[in-house]
Amino acid sequence: MKILKRTISVHHRDWHTELVNALWADRVTPKAAIGNSPFFLVYGTEAILPPNLFLPSLQLAQSVQDEECPAMEKRINTLIKLEEEREKSKQHFTKHQQIVKSWFDQSFSSNREFQVGDLVLKWDKVHEDKGDHTKFQKLWLGPFVIAEKIGPSTFRLQTLEGQFETFPVNGLILKKYLC
Repeated sequence: MKILKRTISVHHRDWHTELVNALWADRVTPKAAIGNSPFFLVYGTEAILPPNLFLPSLQLAQSVQDEECPAMEKRINTLIKLEEEREKSKQHFTKHQQIVKSWFDQSFSSNREFQVGDLVLKWDKVHEDKGDHTKFQKLWLGPFVIAEKIGPSTFRLQTLEGQFETFPVNGLILKKYLC
């Protein structure tokens, strides 16, 4: 009740908005009489909460306590440093993903640039699994001519006789035909 009384406004009408933080602050705060938090006594471990919930509860508990609690201050500082380290790691990971993406885009874009009129071979996706083709069966079909570029890596193909393929094809299953 002491925590709740200190956090609600003058009119005492918004007590329900502060109740969750006040209850957590009470449950995770070590009590001087028992030497542990009530949460620890019930579950046998300290509460592991996201810092966005745990940190406000600890700060609230610290502001309510009359005497200084160095263990609680240390925990608050540890949580703040942990959140900063997580943020640094997230930024590092994002930067690493961008580097890998640029490498991937660079390596695949250089040899996957097809133009209308190019001769290409198409991978036989239907027979690629083991047992779906014979030992000497060709898995590259064609040659085909690129008749139309529909999107950045989507093409409409036609045979050398001029017959169009039924469906458009992704550039990932094409390779240049070198005669």
